[in-house]
Amino acid sequence: MIESQFLGKKISYEKSVFDCLIIGTGAAGYNAALHLYDRKITNIAIITENRFAGTSRNTGSDKQTYYKIACAGDQKDSPLAMAQTLFSGGSMDGDIALCEASHSLQEFFHLVSAGVDFPHNRYGEFAGYKTDNDHPTSANVRSFQAPLQRASSVGPYTSKIMTENLEAAVLMRNINMIDKTRVIKLLTDIETNQAYGLVALKLDKENEETFCVYFAKNIIFATGGNPTIYNETVYPLSQHGASGIIAREGVRFANMTEWQYGIGSIKFRWNLSGSYQQVIPRYISLDENGKENEFLRFYFSSSKSLQRSIFLKGYQWPFDPEKIINEGSSLVDMAVYIEKHVKGKRVFLDYTRNPEHFSMDDIDNTANEYLVKSNSIAATPIERLLKLNLPSYELYKSNGIDLKKELLEIDVLPQHHNGGVEVNLWWESSIKHLFAIGECAGTHGVHRPGGSALNSGQVGGCRCAYYIANTVKENTFFSDNELNNKTETAIKYFEKDIYSFTEQIKTNENCRNIKELLFSLKKMNSSSIACIRPKEEIEKNIKVLESISAKAVSFKESFPCDYSVKDVLSLNEIFILSRLFYNAVNYYLKNGGKSRGSYIILDSIDNIKDCLKGKETDTQFKDKVLITAYNPEKNIVSSGFRYVRPIPENDTWFEKVWHEYREGKITFLEQ
Repeated sequence: MIESQFLGKKISYEKSVFDCLIIGTGAAGYNAALHLYDRKITNIAIITENRFAGTSRNTGSDKQTYYKIACAGDQKDSPLAMAQTLFSGGSMDGDIALCEASHSLQEFFHLVSAGVDFPHNRYGEFAGYKTDNDHPTSANVRSFQAPLQRASSVGPYTSKIMTENLEAAVLMRNINMIDKTRVIKLLTDIETNQAYGLVALKLDKENEETFCVYFAKNIIFATGGNPTIYNETVYPLSQHGASGIIAREGVRFANMTEWQYGIGSIKFRWNLSGSYQQVIPRYISLDENGKENEFLRFYFSSSKSLQRSIFLKGYQWPFDPEKIINEGSSLVDMAVYIEKHVKGKRVFLDYTRNPEHFSMDDIDNTANEYLVKSNSIAATPIERLLKLNLPSYELYKSNGIDLKKELLEIDVLPQHHNGGVEVNLWWESSIKHLFAIGECAGTHGVHRPGGSALNSGQVGGCRCAYYIANTVKENTFFSDNELNNKTETAIKYFEKDIYSFTEQIKTNENCRNIKELLFSLKKMNSSSIACIRPKEEIEKNIKVLESISAKAVSFKESFPCDYSVKDVLSLNEIFILSRLFYNAVNYYLKNGGKSRGSYIILDSIDNIKDCLKGKETDTQFKDKVLITAYNPEKNIVSSGFRYVRPIPENDTWFEKVWHEYREGKITFLEQ
């Protein structure tokens, strides 16, 4: 055991080296650990700040979806067809799309064998349904049936059930679990461009801050998205993310601009998709005096058009500027945003009463057919909800909200980051032996089918585990003396950076209180780089961030006692991520980028009413990935485009594939 000092506190580390460390205890992290262990890589450990926290275990929607190749009835589907659907969303690498498609059934049935009870009929066919953005778009798949029923679910808690079953399998194998430990720094070697360890903060019951170091030949980050950059989100409060730790080391990020936003509840954080919209609830706003207004009627030309759009929100939950056109489903999101953020009213869903002028005889044919086939015709939204999806009602009831009696307060909120760490087809980052899986990996591009995120997390864990298992023996690693010297140097520079950052906060006239700065930073991001992005606000806020980061301060040998180390580190991570986000958005705009994905670009927030016309999706960069990275030596952030990697054209002749697989060549072929 070696002991030294870090931020005035004890830091210790042993010379033992893991073959792999997995950071995070969500569905993706547990799955990676299982695949490693089952491939005989047992010198591994899972590190987690809180085993029972995170998005996989604590959030979802009323039909939380797993997206895979269709495997019921006579639906004609294939890996290539699914890859083309994923790829067609724009700014996604084709090799990633093909991997996610090809492994989708393998990982789906891996979950089934782990105990996840996806529904099937008496003959073993796993039925599916159509989800948002799930449609064949290429000439190569016109022969396939549309819509393909690729989506499956076990209800509101699909990812929670996935996590719990995978966790049970991990515990049964006695895989090492290091809980109450927060990773705060990634250790990388500049000369070899590889990751070799982690600095972590131990969180004990007395809240004493002690530190330790772990060494590993490979490191997998499975830490989810980063909702902490926003003020209000659909994410659970327990979800923090850790991409700022990775960004600090100069790792390349892909498509930082691309998020998903949509309608969610505030008091209890949850997506309001699927059945919550298909039963056609009433949307109302309340002013400061509590006066009620059924506001959607002012945004739609008829009650039939209004009801149709509400119903379609079930399939088309993510906000999409193009779906505002011709009174599409995203006009509902836009109306909610204006009522709340422009007019300053509180907005609610009401399941106790129908929308004004509602009539089952007058609703859209698609909605009527769905409700009839689902045996969910009833007099009120709540009665329809109870017949269509009883667990969706029970979910809110178990969290203190009775939809039979109460209004449900809502907003248009960030729900999922489509961007993240840039990875190759083995989910390895721009730093060797550092992998990113799940939401922290930037694999999705602009649009993605609903449920593809759960599949991507599982496939990413499978892919990187396979690669590590087949290459770990060939990995060269540092000697004990090299580890000691490199680690001491890295910790010294990290300590200096954190001291410097703290002094920047203290000496900035507007940034003397960490909690106030955190709040103002998140509020700033929510108002300028969420679903509505005014150019003038973005330009102004970039200057604010740069003025803080550029402030020259001297290194001091004592850490300010009025700041907790944890709070300073959290702020530092969010600050770096915010710089990456703004730089990426600004670069996109400077190169002529317009509204696309799940956001609208405006010159000024004063032009908000222009959004009501909708915006066609900007496709000029559909064949490009936007790369952004922080340079820690120069303290600058830069962005640039690269072309997407196309879907590979493979020779699938069995004898050729068998030969390459038997000889272990597939992990060493050119990536």
